[in-house]
Amino acid sequence: MTIEVKVPDEWSPGMALATRALLQEALCSGFPVIACVRPDATPDQVKALYLRVGELIRESGLAA
Repeated sequence: MTIEVKVPDEWSPGMALATRALLQEALCSGFPVIACVRPDATPDQVKALYLRVGELIRESGLAA
């Protein structure tokens, strides 16, 4: 199955490819957890968010 995801026009090709790789990994290894954040969120803020979510998943015993 092929799923298409439209990324914002202002994203660089590298950002689009990185997002594709992350989604591919998530779908192959388990159910993905996706968070929508404001467009002004910094990469460091998004990283901190996902680190906290990942820690919560691991602590709950639900890690894939």
